[in-house]
Amino acid sequence: MSKPNLLIIDDDSDYLELLNEGLEDRFTIKCANNLSLAEDLLQEYGHFDIALVDENIGTQKGSDWIKLKKSQNSSISVKSFVLYSGLATEEAVLKGLECGADDFLAKPISLLALNNKLEKLITYQEKIHLFEDQLKSKDSVINVSMAQASKYGSCMQLTSKLNTCTDFDEIKDDVFNYFYNMGLEGCIAFYPLGTPPLFYSSKKGCCSPVETEVMELLKTKSRLFRFGSRTIFNHPLVSLLILNLKEGTVDTDIFIDALASVIECVGARIEFITYKNSLIEVQEQIQSAVVTTKKMVEISKHHQQEIMNEIVQKIGASFHILDLNETQEEYLMDLVHGALKKHSQDDINFLEVSSLLDLTLQSVDRLKNLNNKPHISHDAIEEDELF
Repeated sequence: MSKPNLLIIDDDSDYLELLNEGLEDRFTIKCANNLSLAEDLLQEYGHFDIALVDENIGTQKGSDWIKLKKSQNSSISVKSFVLYSGLATEEAVLKGLECGADDFLAKPISLLALNNKLEKLITYQEKIHLFEDQLKSKDSVINVSMAQASKYGSCMQLTSKLNTCTDFDEIKDDVFNYFYNMGLEGCIAFYPLGTPPLFYSSKKGCCSPVETEVMELLKTKSRLFRFGSRTIFNHPLVSLLILNLKEGTVDTDIFIDALASVIECVGARIEFITYKNSLIEVQEQIQSAVVTTKKMVEISKHHQQEIMNEIVQKIGASFHILDLNETQEEYLMDLVHGALKKHSQDDINFLEVSSLLDLTLQSVDRLKNLNNKPHISHDAIEEDELF
């Protein structure tokens, strides 16, 4: 195990030699009798574990030099500073603390005590190094956790947006925006019932022939199917093909978990959109049938009224032409009254049918109004940023 590096700075050459001899068994030592030489040694060796610095170095102060070194951010560094002085006053000790020194010694210095102090400083440095490593490790764990939380948060935002989509284009745009934000590249395929499939690429807009063929080929695979850096997520109504998921990374595991949920959400939304579109089509058919039926009822009613008016007119005119006895006239009048009475009942039936048709149209209109509720765009909603 290599010995710690020690830099000693003192303008007294005899004292430098004394300290060097007393400490060389435990330390690799470099000596400087002025601050200029100390700077040269720092430049040459780049790093010292401890600098042992006299307060009075010619006309310069060791405490000022320590303060300057502590304020500099440089790869050329000293881990710990020990300031010593011929004065052990309270002011001298406080000055050592103020300049950033890690310890203070008063002359004359016992070599045994100095060795012990320097050994404690080395132990202190090892503890600091261990503590810094632990902090870095914790920071790394925290950063990874925050990154994972951010990715899961983005996935939650995506599923929230998907639940408000009203057509395939909105679904595609929201999924591709998620891809862009997460640094993913891929394709989406829709398999709507009764119509040809639709294929889109996040990078090029439309899929290449080979991408289309791969998605058609793999759409019958399990919900999650991996091949190299490619991964496809399947649902009977939609597939997501991710082209750049590397194997064995934390991010890949996160994306797989997230997109396995997203594909179910997209599939459920497509089912809802398909059902809604079918419902709208049925509504339109019902509305058309009701309107046509109502017109036919009105025409039939009007035609029946014309026929009855014609019959009444002809019978009334026949009474003036025919030579009828009283019994015959009563008989014919009874026939007319019966027909009119029956006609009156038909009028009531027509009115009931028309009323029911009107109620049906009102119900269809209310259902259409529910389907046509204003769509709230994502931009209009103030969303809290997750992580």
